Amino acid sequence: MQNYGSMTIGIPVYPGVDLLDIVAPREIFCWVADTLQSQGTGTLDVYYVAHTTDLLRSRDGMQFRPDKTFADPEVQELDLIWVPGGSPRVLADMLKEPDSAFCQYVAKVGGQAKYIASVCEGAILLANTGLLNGYKATTHWAFYPCMAAFPQVKLVPPSTVDGKLHYPRFIHDGNRVTGGGISSGLDEALWLVCLLFGQEMAKEVQITMQYFPVPPVHGELTQATCCPVPNWPQNPKPCE
Repeated sequence: MQNYGSMTIGIPVYPGVDLLDIVAPREIFCWVADTLQSQGTGTLDVYYVAHTTDLLRSRDGMQFRPDKTFADPEVQELDLIWVPGGSPRVLADMLKEPDSAFCQYVAKVGGQAKYIASVCEGAILLANTGLLNGYKATTHWAFYPCMAAFPQVKLVPPSTVDGKLHYPRFIHDGNRVTGGGISSGLDEALWLVCLLFGQEMAKEVQITMQYFPVPPVHGELTQATCCPVPNWPQNPKPCE
């Protein structure tokens, strides 16, 4: 049995973050941590990281407490950093403050991580640090026009199958893994488990979580024509 040693995953968070963007990966990675502990094959620590450990409120109003601050030594060297999306209004404020503690942490610690990931509009925050330059990427379908602000990022276009648009659930390029909208983080996190711990571990987590989705409805995605991040000076295609 392979020994994985001690590994750390950091999920930088902020007020207005999308709840599923941070809960879905933590659920998956913590099942891995439980398995490693029970097997005696290593340890995996998963932390929410923020400028404070005071209570934060997610986009939908749920309160939660980060585990570590950006300055804590336990989260300075990561095997994986996972950058989530959130409220478009909050994103606009963050994009206008590239020297904020959040952006500095993602740029510095993320740049040294073994794997760098984002989900949903987290790709915009990640691209804003330059860490997606030269890499293929995806994001939430409604925010595709926003990525025109980052011409060095190779945004993967949707495909058309039977007349319907299909946006990537996630894209893996080098040590960058970016996910589409919100629930895509489940697929993306399982893929990262494959990369870090192998397919058998990912299958075990899938079975434990009973993650075999069969949605009861089948909506159709459309092509977005504007970027819904308000009051962002670099917005390439503002929505009126």
